[in-house]
Amino acid sequence: MRVNLLAPATVAVAPIVTDATALHDLGLTTLCDNASDDPVMQAALRSALLTASADPDVISYRHAVLAETHTQHAVVRELYDIATAATLVRRRKVGPAHRASGKLLLAVDALTELLTHVRALRKLVVRHAHRFSSPGFVDLMNTVTTALTENYLDEAEAQVRALNYDAGIQLSARLGDDNGIADVVLHAPTRRKSPFARRDRDVRAFHVADEPDPEYDPLARLRDYAVSMVAAVLNDAAAHVHDFFTRLRDEVAFYLGCVSLHDRLRATGYPLCLPTALPIGSTRLASRQLRDPMLCLTMTNPVVSNDLDADARHLIVVTGANSGGKSTLLRGIGAAQLMMQAGMYVVADSFAADVRTQLLTHYTVDEDRGLSRGQFVDELARMSAIVDKLSPHGMLLCNESFSTTGEYDAAQIAGPLLDALTESGVRVVFVTHLHGFAAKRYRTGVGTDLFLGARTETDGTRSYVFTPAVPESTSHAIDIYEQIFGPTPGRPEDR
Repeated sequence: MRVNLLAPATVAVAPIVTDATALHDLGLTTLCDNASDDPVMQAALRSALLTASADPDVISYRHAVLAETHTQHAVVRELYDIATAATLVRRRKVGPAHRASGKLLLAVDALTELLTHVRALRKLVVRHAHRFSSPGFVDLMNTVTTALTENYLDEAEAQVRALNYDAGIQLSARLGDDNGIADVVLHAPTRRKSPFARRDRDVRAFHVADEPDPEYDPLARLRDYAVSMVAAVLNDAAAHVHDFFTRLRDEVAFYLGCVSLHDRLRATGYPLCLPTALPIGSTRLASRQLRDPMLCLTMTNPVVSNDLDADARHLIVVTGANSGGKSTLLRGIGAAQLMMQAGMYVVADSFAADVRTQLLTHYTVDEDRGLSRGQFVDELARMSAIVDKLSPHGMLLCNESFSTTGEYDAAQIAGPLLDALTESGVRVVFVTHLHGFAAKRYRTGVGTDLFLGARTETDGTRSYVFTPAVPESTSHAIDIYEQIFGPTPGRPEDR
């Protein structure tokens, strides 16, 4: 049976291109670990982020299910508990050396226990189906009530009980052309006869000589051959039911994980919203009071929010002082984009963006300890691999890229690369220390560029608030120098 809480049955979800590196760079791996104490929910959130959708209709579908998970949390939690209990049913693996009767017994035990959870699921759905209206939950509950009727479950349980073969088995077979066993048919189980029942005296019978080794007993081999077919069918049935409950558990876990994360973030006092996902190509990106979700969970001091108006902008260049909040803003933008496309809440008062087919990151990393290549070569190699994955309507987040070489050389590399990416429709958020490069690009007046800078107070403290600003040609190292040593006779000029 299908579950389809993450997407309609008629839609084949094509996940966007991202990877575990992007989740780590954006702080989302840690966010998932802190979203809930349940490891299944943590894993479900990570999986949803890695397989986020680029279809706005699928995202809206998930939002509807998420909203009802909130309002009907107790019922959804009970649904999760039933599915979890079913996944814990032990299905023992048996090898080829095991007798068929043993395999059948193990399969019967597992399926019998699973059917008790199927009954519990149906009972829950029948009792609470009227509470739900989202397409995802309605589809699931219709599937359960129509496919798993009481008569169906009664018959299934009766069939499984009968397969214990307490009264022995009945089978038929014939001799094949080579005098081997052919056309083996296992008949339906019969009721155990009373020991006082009259036997038909005209029944013809024959005696098979006892074989000391059961492996070579012809009747035992014939019985095993017949029973093995039934055992295989029951094993498949148990696996099918088990897989259904596993899918149900994992998909419900995603929504319960979202609710748990929502509650923990809401407890910090920051606003959350269900974002607006727009179709590919609409080049929309706007937000109010956007924050880095991981900082909101871990910081004791207030986390500064930022507003963003980047509609029709393909390149966002962020400059400013060291420790001025550039990387935090980058994580906030990337996390919001990926969480939106996964169908999650976003830590903002509002967030709207067009969906992206890829979301990748290029961050500085520590030098290769194996000394197989230098940091700059490693940066270029990683960037080359990223560019190979990118296509129009992708998104690339760069944090201090090319910082391992001089500014002049870095600018010669960054300029053509950014031109090629943005002209092909890739949105790039470029946090950089290349202040001279940023100032020069600003002067060229590319209409699809947006330059953001953080205000620095007169006393040198950071505001962490980013607004459209003319990039400065230097960092704020001189500001720090002047705080310690006093005024300098002059400042470097722009290149």
